[in-house]
Amino acid sequence: MLSHTTRPLALVMLASTLFATAGCKEKVYPTYRENPSPKAALPIMIRVTDAPVDVPVPKVFVQYEIDQLCLPPVSNYEGVQYEPKRHRVEYPVQRISETEFRSVVFEDAMEVADYYGRGPCRWSMSFIEASFPFVIDDRRIGASAATTHDELASQGAETIYIKKALTPLSSNHPWTSTWSSEGFQNRRDLLRENFFTVEISKRIEGDTK
Repeated sequence: MLSHTTRPLALVMLASTLFATAGCKEKVYPTYRENPSPKAALPIMIRVTDAPVDVPVPKVFVQYEIDQLCLPPVSNYEGVQYEPKRHRVEYPVQRISETEFRSVVFEDAMEVADYYGRGPCRWSMSFIEASFPFVIDDRRIGASAATTHDELASQGAETIYIKKALTPLSSNHPWTSTWSSEGFQNRRDLLRENFFTVEISKRIEGDTK
C-alpha cells in the first residue's frame, strides 16, 4: 500500500504518463484516392543509349503534390505540417525494343475531394520517374531517371546521365548516382564517354513507337 507521502507523487507520475501517452497517439490522416477515370493523358517515351548491360523494363512512377491551401493550418508546438503532401502512382510500361519503352501517365490521376473539410483538394503533377533494376557483375543496382512535369511540358524531353560503371552510392545503398542534363553540363570533370543516357520525352500522338 502506498504511504500518504508517496501517494501524491505516484498520482502525479501516473497523470504525466497518461498525458504523454495521449500526446504520442499516432495521427490518422485521410486516405488520398486515385481518380477512377482520368482523362488528361500524357504519353511518354523512355530511351536508353549506350548502356553497358542489358536494359531491364523500368518501373514508372509519377509523384503528385496536393494544393497546400486545402491542408489544415499548423497547430502543433513544432510548427510542422504533418499531413501528407504527396502521393506516388505507378504506371504500366511497355517494351518496344531492347532500349525503348513507352507508358501513358495522367495529369489528373488523383481524385479531387474534400479530404480535410476545407474544400476540394486539387493536385498537380510534380515529377516523372523511370526506375531501372540493372544487374552488372552479378550484382543488382538501381538507377532512377527523373524529370519534372514542368521540364517535360516546356522542353519536350529531358536527358539523364548515368555512369557506365554503375557504382553504388555506398555499400548499404544499392543505387547509383544520376545527373540531369543541366547538372551534367556544369560538371567539367565528368567525361562523356564514361556515361550512358536515359531520355524521357513526350510521345507524339499517333506515334506507333
